[in-house]
This record gives sequence, C-alpha cells and structure tokens, in this order.
Amino acid sequence: MKRQRGVALITAILVVALATVAATAILTSANIAVHRAANLQDSERAWWYADGIESWLLTILERDIQDNQYDGLGDIWAKPVDYLPIDEGAARGQMTDLQGRFNLNNLAVPDKLAFEQQQQVFLRLLRLLEVDSFQAQGLASAIRDWIDADSNPTGFDGGEDTEYLGYNPPYRVPNRLMESPTELLAVKGMTRELYARLRPYVTALPQVGTPINVNTAPEAVLFALAKEPGPLHKKFLEDRIKDPIENIGDLTSGANAIFGAGDAPTAMLAVNSSYFMLRAEIFVGSGRLALYSFYYRPSQGAAPYVYARSIDTE
Repeated sequence: MKRQRGVALITAILVVALATVAATAILTSANIAVHRAANLQDSERAWWYADGIESWLLTILERDIQDNQYDGLGDIWAKPVDYLPIDEGAARGQMTDLQGRFNLNNLAVPDKLAFEQQQQVFLRLLRLLEVDSFQAQGLASAIRDWIDADSNPTGFDGGEDTEYLGYNPPYRVPNRLMESPTELLAVKGMTRELYARLRPYVTALPQVGTPINVNTAPEAVLFALAKEPGPLHKKFLEDRIKDPIENIGDLTSGANAIFGAGDAPTAMLAVNSSYFMLRAEIFVGSGRLALYSFYYRPSQGAAPYVYARSIDTE
C-alpha cells in the first residue's frame, strides 16, 4: 500500500513538473511572439516615417530650383538634420549632391576625346589620393571595359571576360553602366583599401557624360578638374559656401578664372545638379532603418522624383 502511495506521489510530481515546463515554454513562446510583433510594428512605423522624409525632400528640391538656378552647399537641401524627434524615436539625415562626385559611368563615353578628358580627371583624382600612376592607369582602363558595350580590352591594362574567367570563382564583365560604386570591388586592380579611399569621391549615375558641380565637389574632386591646382582653387573652396558660382563662365574667364587650358573642359563643369542622394536613419522603439534614396530633378522644370532606393548601401 505504501509502495502504491509512493508511486502515485512520484507520478503526481512528474505531472506537475511537466505541466510547469509546458507552461514555461508557452509563456516564453508568447513573450517572444509579443516582442517580435512589437519589433515588426516599430520597423513598419520606421518605414512610414522614412517615406514621409523622402517625400518632404522632394518638395525641398522642387522649391530650391524655383528659388535659384544653381546648387551650393548653402542651400536648404544641403543642411544636415542631426536630430529630429518623432513619436517614440528620432530621425536624422543628410542630402548629398551626387554631381559633386566623379561619375564612374562617364568613363563609358563613346567619343574618344571625351573619354580621354574624363580619364585625365579620374587619373588626377587617383593621384591626389596617392595612388601610383601604373595602378591608376590600369584601374581606369578596367572600369571602362567593365561598363562599355564591347568585348575589346582598353589597351594593355584593360580587362574583359577572358581576364575575369580566370579568377576563382570566375565571373563575366557585365558590359553595362554601373548601378552602384560597390561594383568597383569586382573590377580588376581594385583593392578594399583603395576602395575605402576612393568611395567618398565617386558615384555611379544612370547617365553618361554628367558634369561635376563645382559648388559642391569635395576638395579632391575639385582639384582633379585642374591640371595644376593652386591658391585660387583653395580660395574658391573657402568662398563658395557663402558665395557660390552662378555662372560657370566666371570660373573659366576673367580675373578670377581658375580653370583654363589643360584643365577639364567647360562641358565637364556645372553649377547646378540633377542627381541627389538622401541617407536617412530612423529610430522607432527598438527598430532602426537606414534608407538611401536617389533623386533625379530634371532641368526642364519637371517635378523631381525618386529613381532608386536601397537599405544596404549607396
């Protein structure tokens, strides 16, 4: 009888233990589900805030071109937002003029003279970044082969399918315009260290032959436009925020001209821009969203629009 009571007691304890384990598992699962739902809700709200910021910048770009026909670092679109309070979080963002950078796809320009002019600016940019001339020349040729439509290597330093098919793993040359500067990492001659140095000064626009806005170009890009940059270029950098150039002719003629023979031709220079990028970060609750939005603003007065987005990289 005592034995039966002992068995019954042990059975009861086991049943209680199993019930406790099951209840704990159910509560843990429910708790995880609640947190997952909250995270999804925070992420969804962050997306809505990002969409609102994106639309807000569209109106700013449209209003800006109505106020003036040039773009400079003193314009309202260029002012960063370091902290913008929102419901249960905050947002920050920065608009960048992509035409202040060197457009890698300009190396695909079909005209031979135009290509040589673009190449010279790119080579000077690499020289300013302390890249040796041999590596710089090879990289310029390899980029052109990466994006041009033919399968003929550009000189001795170029690279088409036959070059890349020998890699491990092998891959082919896309023979189309770059969609992102990150494609540089797959181009012959590029290293991660060089990419990190070059990245802030280049872009990949969906158009060939875009000029560089001298009012917004970083120092290295602006100096690359000149064969021999000097004190006048430094002074222009200091003055352009408060006094941006409204007419490119002011930089190519007259007493204050800083571009002339041997420098980038006038066709490569601009004082206004059509391509911009917004990098926005939204924090809502436990959610965080980083959004890159790419804007195109037609010069003919049409409304600007977003032509691409990314949550990974620009």
